[in-house]
Amino acid sequence: MRRFWWFLAIALIGAPSLAKAETPAQFRAAAAQVVYPDPATGTQVPVFLAYPTRDPVQPIRRGPYHINVAPEGAPALTTMPLVLITQGPSRNSFAMVDIALFLARRGMITATVAHIGGGDPNASGGDVRIGTRPLWAELPDQLRAALDAVLDSSPIGWRADRARIGVVGFGPGGYAALVAGGAVADLGRVAKLCGPDAERNTLCPSGAKPVVASTPSPTKAADPRIRSLVLMDPVGTLFGDGALAGVTLPVRLYRAEKGDDAGMMEIDRLAAQLPGAPEVQVVPGAGHYAFMTPVPASAAARIGPPAQDPPGFDRGAFHDRLNDEILDFFRRTLPPTR
Repeated sequence: MRRFWWFLAIALIGAPSLAKAETPAQFRAAAAQVVYPDPATGTQVPVFLAYPTRDPVQPIRRGPYHINVAPEGAPALTTMPLVLITQGPSRNSFAMVDIALFLARRGMITATVAHIGGGDPNASGGDVRIGTRPLWAELPDQLRAALDAVLDSSPIGWRADRARIGVVGFGPGGYAALVAGGAVADLGRVAKLCGPDAERNTLCPSGAKPVVASTPSPTKAADPRIRSLVLMDPVGTLFGDGALAGVTLPVRLYRAEKGDDAGMMEIDRLAAQLPGAPEVQVVPGAGHYAFMTPVPASAAARIGPPAQDPPGFDRGAFHDRLNDEILDFFRRTLPPTR
């Protein structure tokens, strides 16, 4: 277990302070970890677990950031819904940790899924598949593998109600959540995502060479265990017309008003194509990174764009509302089984 706390300490660099007052919670948050094998490479990838407990908590701090959790605390409930949280590949896989802890303190298991985007992270250039066909094909497979690990290998998995599983997906993680929910991605559209202007596209870093087959191949990896989706600025450009017909789950879809300067989200088009009546919320004044946990001003310069918001936008106040809205949505769409 020493390895877990070493990992947690390192990963929390860049995560925000969560000491601010929250709406009343029934429980404290416990923390644990499980790993899943990346289906493409076999690399062991961590998943951060949070769940309700009544055990005492302790601060885990790095620089100005800290969270309060009970390391491997005793679960407070016998059966709980499970919410996966994914933002796709990221250097800071804890950037949505406030959502994870908020839900855990209110009776849910949360699993924050890390993703890898390169075959050999030690190779020159690092995650060489970012912006390429392999990455986008692999994200839904990694999400499925992480869910398998949480349910079958983690110390808390047997307490998860397998009929009450939801996903929170942000950016590339929103794309993965849509595929897991029944959408069919057209990976031939990667050319649009990583074309000649890729150096100006935050979702396709400069130097990432797109690999596009001459014949587009659809990716379908629906997971029937997933029953509900919250999507935040999901990458929508990889879904063609009719690609969302299979997404019959309840969906809450957020769009940051100022978050799609590269034109890769196409959220209004996604909303129009989703079957049923998705709950759509435009966040006034928000930039793309507004969905990440607020970052203290003292660390903003070091962290860079993910810590910055458009003038006048209050990320902290937004998250106070956002967390409650997510909780309400999952309580409505993942009701207790009888």
